[in-house]
Amino acid sequence: MRFKPSVCLRTALAVAGLCTGSLAYALDISGSSTVQPVVEKLAPLFTQGGEAVKVTGGGSGAGVKNAIAGTSAIGMASRDLSDTEKAALKNTVIGIDALAIVVNQRNPVTSLTKAQLVELYTGKIDNWSALGGPDLPVQRVSKEVGRSTLELFEHYTGLLSPDRKKSDKPLISSRTYVVGANVEALTLVGGMPGAIGYVSVGTARAMAEAGMPIKIIPLDGQEPTDAAIKSGRYPIVRPLNLVYVNESPSVRAFLYLAQGPKGQEIVQSLGFLPVGATR
Repeated sequence: MRFKPSVCLRTALAVAGLCTGSLAYALDISGSSTVQPVVEKLAPLFTQGGEAVKVTGGGSGAGVKNAIAGTSAIGMASRDLSDTEKAALKNTVIGIDALAIVVNQRNPVTSLTKAQLVELYTGKIDNWSALGGPDLPVQRVSKEVGRSTLELFEHYTGLLSPDRKKSDKPLISSRTYVVGANVEALTLVGGMPGAIGYVSVGTARAMAEAGMPIKIIPLDGQEPTDAAIKSGRYPIVRPLNLVYVNESPSVRAFLYLAQGPKGQEIVQSLGFLPVGATR
């Protein structure tokens, strides 16, 4: 039962003497589907200054890879960078996010422990009745390899995706729906009464407010509120990074916009914490 269910913001560069009849981009930005909505809202503001921006998803791994290869001027990564990546890239944090555990709104279960989460995802718990819920099969939703949300979930639970190379660590059940973007995961959880998933808390908040029938479940008694994320009480927190090799004038201007008042207002409007919120 495993399956794997980008948006381009285009403008012409209207610079005298540079028009060749084909579309050119000042910036190509790719990567994390969590950071992507922020960048998509920043792009029109940047474009008003005469710059053209192309924005595509693909996951944090793709964003890092594209930035290093030079195919994207900026990569989006919703996680910390590895030591190897730090040696090859510069990064700018534009917001703070947390990983939310979500279930269908009709599921009466109100909280989970870390141990219960592990048992749900390994398949040891296969029916919600074992947790005081309805007699309903558990339908797990997980992320594909290359997504930072999967890596964060693996680090927290100690489980690994069955698509990883062989390991002595316990695996996420093979009876799992595997998706890419957060919206895909939330669509499945909202459409299946027995579903459980893990996504960006910012995206989960926004989709719940928009009417998606999902709810965020407290983990070990702690809800991912702004206060809990700021204080470190909530256990699964991550930075939202823009990564790059060369800080060209266009890259520098985009980073300035993202960290400035308008950019941070967008970050907060999408349910994330602005930079400086944890200081």
